[in-house]
Amino acid sequence: MIVSQKSTPTISSLVSPESRLPLLGWMLLLTCTCGCSISEKFQQRLEVTATLSAARTAPDGKLTTTVNDTTSSQVHLEQQDLSESSLSAGMRIQFDHGPLRFLVDNIGASSASTGFFSGALVGKDLPAGIYGSEIELSSARLLMAFPLSASARGEEGTLDARLLAGLDLTGIRLQFKSTSDPAEFAEFDELVPAPVLGIQSSIRIAPAWDIEGIFTFLPLAKITDYDADCIDGSIRLGWDPDPDWNLFAGVRSHNIKLSRVADGRPIDLDFSIEVIELGVEYQF
Repeated sequence: MIVSQKSTPTISSLVSPESRLPLLGWMLLLTCTCGCSISEKFQQRLEVTATLSAARTAPDGKLTTTVNDTTSSQVHLEQQDLSESSLSAGMRIQFDHGPLRFLVDNIGASSASTGFFSGALVGKDLPAGIYGSEIELSSARLLMAFPLSASARGEEGTLDARLLAGLDLTGIRLQFKSTSDPAEFAEFDELVPAPVLGIQSSIRIAPAWDIEGIFTFLPLAKITDYDADCIDGSIRLGWDPDPDWNLFAGVRSHNIKLSRVADGRPIDLDFSIEVIELGVEYQF
């Protein structure tokens, strides 16, 4: 028995060399057209919202340095006139891609003063004298929001609720420098990375008015080497004069507690940033 094989013509055998170049051009054009369509569809699904606010911020709290088992020295920001409020800027960028949301925001506070101090600051014992002191606190958050409500998933609803997970980077710098002897100088400078969980929710209370709240927290001792807590809460009242614009007023409180050993001495700090802000939000 003889089995014959029937060959299947290929594209190269059906197309002459002279016609391959135009065919290749049409294929490239089709590929580019499809690619542009996919890119345009992706861009239509991506929403970017930028927020800028003028904020009145005030640092508060204390730092305790344990010199030995029975002696400790404390720096109270209020007693050192470092709790004065100052004007700063707040920023948030929000990316919405389908049901997922990504948030990046930043806020800070700083204050400076000159006054009498005597005691220990971290690893340095400062003699009694007049010192110029500075405090800088900042919070930068990188968060991903997962939808919990129908509205957050793009369905009909008035409540937009989302689960937050991400990282809070709290920067702390406290500095004392003698006005008479520059050699008498001490500084505490720390960046505390805080894995956080939380919730973001917003509800429309009127056709042009809404309320948004964000709360993040997580004990760091269970995740990192830091024995610390980081809690942040904010609430905003917004007004929409236009579908793309939102004007808002809000308050925010960011608190960080940290216990660790620095320069061979145990330290405990409890600092916070109190924020009152007015701002504008624009959706691209």
